[in-house]
Amino acid sequence: MAAFKFRLDFLITLRRRREEEAAARLARRLASIRELEARIAGMESDRVRLSEELSEKASQGLATPAIFSLYSEYQAKLLQDLRKADELLTLSRREMAKEQAALRKAVMERQLMERIREKQAEAFREEELRREQNILEEMHALVKARRDRMEKDDAARD
Repeated sequence: MAAFKFRLDFLITLRRRREEEAAARLARRLASIRELEARIAGMESDRVRLSEELSEKASQGLATPAIFSLYSEYQAKLLQDLRKADELLTLSRREMAKEQAALRKAVMERQLMERIREKQAEAFREEELRREQNILEEMHALVKARRDRMEKDDAARD
């Protein structure tokens, strides 16, 4: 019995590789999003800590106009960095959605080729079974014809 050979195995391999690359890109994007979220959370906690420190210094009477100026400049810089990080996070999430769609498409394309391969393999197996059945039927017919001939020869001798 001949072995099944799918002529488009290279295409399945290519599509599997594309799927793996898409998954890797998505994983890197998710890691960068987590990093951005951690950075934003850190900036938010710095902002809260900064306002608490300023309130504490003001309550202690240690707040001078120079300190207020420094704190306000730092807070303005922190807010600006937060806005930029939020914009970058929004863009990264949009890119993540695109990369998820690309991954889904790559998975579907690979699965489609694998289904085609499975259907062709099943058709091949059915054809092989049909051929084997034909061979068995031919052998059975030959055996029956030989048996009939032998019986006819035996009857002619008697």
